[in-house]
Amino acid sequence: MITRLTDKIWVVEGGKNGRYPYAHSLYIADGGGYLVDAGSDPEEIERLRKENGIAMVVMSHYHEDHFTFLSRLPDTPVESSAADAPALESLETLLAWYGVLGNEWDAFYRKLFTETFPFAPRKIARKIADGEEMRFGETRAVAVVAPGHTPGHLCLHFPDDGILFLGDYDLTAFGPWYGDAPCGIDAFRASALRLAAIAADRFVVSHEGPVHRGPIAEKMDAYLAVIDRREEALRDYVRKPRTRAEIIARRLIYGPGRDGPWFDYGEWALLSKHLDGMLARGEAILRDGAYLLE
Repeated sequence: MITRLTDKIWVVEGGKNGRYPYAHSLYIADGGGYLVDAGSDPEEIERLRKENGIAMVVMSHYHEDHFTFLSRLPDTPVESSAADAPALESLETLLAWYGVLGNEWDAFYRKLFTETFPFAPRKIARKIADGEEMRFGETRAVAVVAPGHTPGHLCLHFPDDGILFLGDYDLTAFGPWYGDAPCGIDAFRASALRLAAIAADRFVVSHEGPVHRGPIAEKMDAYLAVIDRREEALRDYVRKPRTRAEIIARRLIYGPGRDGPWFDYGEWALLSKHLDGMLARGEAILRDGAYLLE
């Protein structure tokens, strides 16, 4: 389904209300047609290509639920932030930045990326910097590079239209993702607060309900509070010595009944960021392979 926010800025809603493995796209019906992310609805994307045109794909970041259908546009140029470009250009970099290259999750994610989604490396035609003005025909946007979710997660502010595309700073009840190897909690918080302070009437996210009316400061605070609840639960769990395997199996992030390597990876990717912080602050120790709150 397509929802028109303005005559030129449209939301292409993803399957399952934009829940993983889908993500809403943005379409700018100007300048030959620009698709922002390619993980929404393959039928709508194909219809837009045929009837309206897709001259360029702009990737908000390199996660699989955003490049799902990019391989169906093999001849369309792709733009992204400069910081995220390496992971869109190389499978090995993508795996490394997920934090799975060469470990127990390598084979699972390599197959997931090459067969299920699938990933096809793309040479990035234009590498976008923070604050750069972007022109989509007569439609103007300002790039907001928001590190934390990925190193160069790209948001788009359309100041003339009162719209801010937040991408995966998505305000969902699940909470933030900051588990990629080059990323972290502090960077995510800083970017989220910066985004919440940008003046806009409508905020478009990649997952679940696609459009939020502004202001969103309270919603962003509630979203970020999930980080604190995760850390509180982890601190409570490591009051006794806990190994990496025990922490993963406890399912503090996803809850019980979620089995398999996808959930194993997600648990450790997020909780290891909390543990790294606790170790650095002297609030926990790692002894004989077990984490313990000091």
